[in-house]
Amino acid sequence: MIHLVSLCFLSSYLHCRWADLEELEKDKRIYQKVKRFKAKQQLSNFITEMDDEPFNPDYVEVDRVLDVSESTDENGEIVTLYLVKWCSLPYEDSTWELKADLDQSKIEEYERITARTPSTKRPASSTDWKKLEGSREYRNGNTLREYQLEGLNWLTFNWYNSRNCILADEMGLGKTIQSITFLYEIYMKGIEGPFLVIAPLSTIPNWEREFRTWTELNAVVYHGSQASRKTIQAYEMYYRDTQGKIIKAVYRFHVVITTFEMILADCPELRSVWGRWSDILAHGRFKRPLKEADVETICRALLAYCLLHYRGDENIKSFIWDLITPSEDGTTKTLTNHSGLSTPVPRGRKGKKAKPQAPPPQTPRADWLVSCNPDHLLQEDSYKRHLKHHCNKVLLRVRMLYYLRQEVIGDQAERILKGADSRLLDIWIPPPFHSEVPVDWWDTEADKALLIGVFKHGYEKYNSMRADPALCFLEKVGMPDAKAIAAEQRGSDMMADGVEGQHK
Repeated sequence: MIHLVSLCFLSSYLHCRWADLEELEKDKRIYQKVKRFKAKQQLSNFITEMDDEPFNPDYVEVDRVLDVSESTDENGEIVTLYLVKWCSLPYEDSTWELKADLDQSKIEEYERITARTPSTKRPASSTDWKKLEGSREYRNGNTLREYQLEGLNWLTFNWYNSRNCILADEMGLGKTIQSITFLYEIYMKGIEGPFLVIAPLSTIPNWEREFRTWTELNAVVYHGSQASRKTIQAYEMYYRDTQGKIIKAVYRFHVVITTFEMILADCPELRSVWGRWSDILAHGRFKRPLKEADVETICRALLAYCLLHYRGDENIKSFIWDLITPSEDGTTKTLTNHSGLSTPVPRGRKGKKAKPQAPPPQTPRADWLVSCNPDHLLQEDSYKRHLKHHCNKVLLRVRMLYYLRQEVIGDQAERILKGADSRLLDIWIPPPFHSEVPVDWWDTEADKALLIGVFKHGYEKYNSMRADPALCFLEKVGMPDAKAIAAEQRGSDMMADGVEGQHK
């Protein structure tokens, strides 16, 4: 009976007496199962420890107060509650808190914003420019350095003359501060906005912090999920009359800070604020359309980063390195009969024990890595952590996609991309094992459509495959939900929107 004990049942034995465990381990097969279970458990604990981030103290620090309300507590007494947006948390996680639990300065800041008298008149811009001979004293006693004051004067001079300009100098000299104090100078002339700041996501916290450090301007970050953006629209964007109706053309904020992605998505909420939205889109395509060479560079950087952290079969690692190494003549190369390419990757307990591997080769240094350096091209730390965690999956998928393209699809690739019906394509598919098919109607044609769909639409794009009339799934199971298709294609749609805007 001992020989038939399953791995799951063995897990309970690990909590029993050591004497019992020793008896089990006398059987070689049981011993190996216990050994694998212990190793897997240790790895799982290690990964959990790596993924668990320490508690962020910002989560209990008030960022902004959004609204005030009165309620009755369990004793029937009236209490004042404030809607609080917490630091480092999105707007959708805002909560109602008691006045006694909040920093009084945050409440006073909210009251100052609420007490502002909204003006529907926009003063004409002055034509009387005067050079500032010295820095004014900004919030918290901050003053500009001499070269920053020169930059501010140059910005205001160009603005008075209705001339666009670019402020460019070395990093760390305060371009952000010069830009913010420039907006503050305009504000001091009676033009209270609204001002729009578009910046990369990684710099958004810095913009918000410097606005608070240097000025009294009410700067709001417009970013996040749909729920967060709805919260911003409800509490941060507009003044309302005594009946709660929005006062048109009067905005609660002075500055909106947002990202390139929000602009490229053509948000109707922002479009309604800025009358020159078409100009913003036309002149603000800060991210140029990606060319094929750009995509190759990005892919090489991503896969090079994954190679640094990959802990798997050395054949796969060697294959990926050969795949991303540019050919000497710049032409596309085909890797044929590559070691490990045609050999299935062992997975789980069913995989055969691999033969002893030779010492892993050192990743060679290559000149082309300079232009594909992940440290330079991959700026977002959270994305790099995600990529590191899934690097094995990424490389295995790339390997399988290459195998699918070269060994299965072959010369049918062009016809597939042109929309040929999968049933008319000459692709050999082995008969499916009926004991392992996902549904009763699954057949060889469905297997073929799935492989073609992965090549055509990408991994796990099941809704896109289901909606593709060139595949068999549409007639078998019908059209999927439109929102599901849109969610899968959102990234592609945003890129297409960006490219089309360049040709308007």
